[in-house]
Amino acid sequence: MHASLEELLSYEAFKVLRMPLLPYRVDCASPLDVGGTERWRAEVVRSMAEEAGFRRALPTSRCGLYERGDAALLLYQYPMAPAFSFTLGGEDPKEVARLAQDFEARTGCTISS
Repeated sequence: MHASLEELLSYEAFKVLRMPLLPYRVDCASPLDVGGTERWRAEVVRSMAEEAGFRRALPTSRCGLYERGDAALLLYQYPMAPAFSFTLGGEDPKEVARLAQDFEARTGCTISS
């Protein structure tokens, strides 16, 4: 579920058009029941993306579409819970692995390939 039709279309377009261009991808999802734990907030992923040099590709209210040239990040925030998931893709497998380790360490979510 998305906040608006525009956000749904932007998210799906980024997922279908941009992400497949990146040969190395990992996925992450926070637990659906995150309680009050601060580290399970989508804002942590947003700030980490900006620290890693990503810039927002399109303005969306709940999702995050981030681009860096050699990598991209697609963040989905659940509408009825503080839970989130994201896909990180890149051209360099070592850089994707490094970024994935950073995200895993700081958010606590489990990364899957």
